[in-house]
Amino acid sequence: MAYTLEQIEWLHDHGQMPDWAYYQQNGKSAQANWEEQHRKIMERYRQREAEQRRQAEEKALEKKLEADLEKQIETKLEKAIEKALADLLKDFK
Repeated sequence: MAYTLEQIEWLHDHGQMPDWAYYQQNGKSAQANWEEQHRKIMERYRQREAEQRRQAEEKALEKKLEADLEKQIETKLEKAIEKALADLLKDFK
């Protein structure tokens, strides 16, 4: 039983037909199939690049937030230590 072009498209679009079989049976020229494959590959590449950029930006923001937090902690800790020492040493004056 041969599939119609509509059935072939549906099967491929729903993941029921692998690309290699689809490209042999879809009735398109080799050039058209190549262009479609190239477009899909480039789209996956662009998505991967965008994801890597997003992750790099996220990592940079996380580092900046950590540095800011560390700086705030150090400042507050210095003040707390100075106050605690002042309270401890006030009787020795």
